[in-house]
Amino acid sequence: MNVIPYALAVEKLTDAFGKILVTETVPVSCAMARILACDVYSPEDFPPFDRSTVDGYAHSYKDSSAASAAVPSVLTLKGEVAMGEYTEARINSGECFYVPTGAMLPAGADAVTMIENAEVSNGEVYVSSSLHRGENVVFKGADVHVGETVIRRGERLLSPEIGLLCSLGINFVRVYKKLSFYVVSTGDELVAPDEECQKGKIRDTNTAVLTAELSGIGNVVGAMTVNDDYNKLSATVRKGLSEADVVILSGGSSVGKADYTAKLFSEYGRPLFGGVAVKPGKPTLAAEADNKLLIGLPGHPMAAFTSYRLIVLRALLNACGSDTEPPVVCRAAKNFPGGRGRSAVIPVRLVNKDEFTAAEPLFYKSGMLSVISSADGFALLPDYVEGVPAGAPLEVYRI
Repeated sequence: MNVIPYALAVEKLTDAFGKILVTETVPVSCAMARILACDVYSPEDFPPFDRSTVDGYAHSYKDSSAASAAVPSVLTLKGEVAMGEYTEARINSGECFYVPTGAMLPAGADAVTMIENAEVSNGEVYVSSSLHRGENVVFKGADVHVGETVIRRGERLLSPEIGLLCSLGINFVRVYKKLSFYVVSTGDELVAPDEECQKGKIRDTNTAVLTAELSGIGNVVGAMTVNDDYNKLSATVRKGLSEADVVILSGGSSVGKADYTAKLFSEYGRPLFGGVAVKPGKPTLAAEADNKLLIGLPGHPMAAFTSYRLIVLRALLNACGSDTEPPVVCRAAKNFPGGRGRSAVIPVRLVNKDEFTAAEPLFYKSGMLSVISSADGFALLPDYVEGVPAGAPLEVYRI
């Protein structure tokens, strides 16, 4: 098997995803969890006017600069501004307006005395505390200026971003269209999770795990379990390519007499790489096929999961201008071995200590599945790192 370095595999797959990604415009109301395809600029200032942050009296800050409880400033109450009301009123020195929280300030006002720090008598307001300019006020454009970049390409739109777009009157956004995926698990030993598992057989878990993972970033349009029969696999791949943008096969990609993935990929597309120097995940393959992609993952559940997360998902996000969640910097709880010339993926459990978070390695073999649910994340050690000594900093990617 001719393997390539981990970073190069991610780079090649990133370029391949970039060729098949397309964009679409969707209503903001339908954009939850979508990835933005271009920068969004504000069409207006926010807030669109100077507004009060308290219930109180709006005035020039200079009129209260010497105010105190012993010697209050006396201002003439000229009126009030109701919530949601536009006002053309202007105040002069020595005057004030009553304003509720969120109301627009009259021109000339740049501070608001809270109602509890003022007394009203015979049309006059006695201010008992000094204020500085902007106190209890949010000025026009303080949050966002017109023309400012408010959300950048590659950002995933979650509820805070949706709220920001709505506050600026932005009703449509350009996002990446979700890719469609077809998932195939291969192996004579596999049976469906709801079938009787006879001796010599194992239940297919990769289909469920990969479908769940892919559903968070795209649309899974089909999923099948196929035994190690080349003609059946070929027909399944052909069907997958007719229905989806990306066909993902798990199993059948290592070196063995019944490992047909590499042969299939050469038949239906142009191979990108035939293995990756990473442990686990070495038998990870990829090929381009007429503006579509074929991806082969290891059959062992642990290796398939890590290869998907650290190669496939990372490449797809990179192609969208996005990235995986940044790693958490921890300390190695014990010595971590490296990959001996291969990048090493080590599942870890995080333990909070008094002064730091410790990462404890979960040692495993690639056929083990329980380690996925036991792990809090993965440490990814580059191929040139021989190991990490206990107590050394360690970057952990959360699951």
